[in-house]
Amino acid sequence: MLTDQVSPLIDVSALCARLSISRRTIENMVRAQLFPPPVRIGKKVYWSEKTVAGWQLRLFADQESWVGRLPNHDARSL
Repeated sequence: MLTDQVSPLIDVSALCARLSISRRTIENMVRAQLFPPPVRIGKKVYWSEKTVAGWQLRLFADQESWVGRLPNHDARSL
């Protein structure tokens, strides 16, 4: 019996649409180890939703934690 729920699967066409990139770009990213490899089931390949979401979180972690500086609002410059 599975204690955790199985993550939904994403096929390559749905992944391309989600990331707005081509199938070739995904293949190149997998080959360069910049994206998780797929799992082959029959003639198709899939990624788990959990894996893709984790990759996105790691990719955008710096951007999401960015604080930046607020502009200096000097009363004299208004």
